[in-house]
Amino acid sequence: MLEIVVEGTVGAGKTTLVEILEKERKMNGFYEMSDELADKILERYYKEKHRWCLTMELYFLHKRFLQIRQASQTERAVMDRSMVGDFVFVKMQRELGFLQPIEYSVYENFYKTMCEISPSPKLMVYIKCSVRTAIERIQRRGRNYELSVERSYWEKLCHYYDKTFLDSSNNNILIIDGDQIDFVEEQSHKILVLDAIDRCLDSHGVHFLDKDGLRHWRNWYNNV
Repeated sequence: MLEIVVEGTVGAGKTTLVEILEKERKMNGFYEMSDELADKILERYYKEKHRWCLTMELYFLHKRFLQIRQASQTERAVMDRSMVGDFVFVKMQRELGFLQPIEYSVYENFYKTMCEISPSPKLMVYIKCSVRTAIERIQRRGRNYELSVERSYWEKLCHYYDKTFLDSSNNNILIIDGDQIDFVEEQSHKILVLDAIDRCLDSHGVHFLDKDGLRHWRNWYNNV
């Protein structure tokens, strides 16, 4: 069963949290997907974004859909990113002009259908962090293709992520303040996060975790 999906902007700590849940809660992790065809499409996309954007996004959507199906048949599954997170990037592609309106509509139709027939996780964990924090973590891990990206791109991405996941009021979602909570470097913060996840798995609504602890604010997302 797909129990948890971890979301957040680039550098938020999604993969690390999935790894922690694998180790500390004996869950089965599903991570970002890569294969030979994906690499070929990405190579073409970076050379001709307008030409290959829709092809790339539809391919990744299909792979994510298959991954969700596999996770739903796996005991205690936790997943790094979701179709909702993928759609965040698609919205940016449209704004940046790499997807034409008709192409965006084609993708959106596929996306809605796949969401309707895909199982939902018991809990969505959204690691909310500022652009400053995200960039600090991106620089810390030192991936060359990320270091060359302009700050304005990360600002836009954070905006889209917040708009998407802070409006998810009808889902069971735990929002972690990634500026205050560092579960990578601080053992006490890791314990705090794991305890909050345990408590939220059997609950419902919008939950918020910062250094002051876990709170349940039904309309919290309207106050940020």
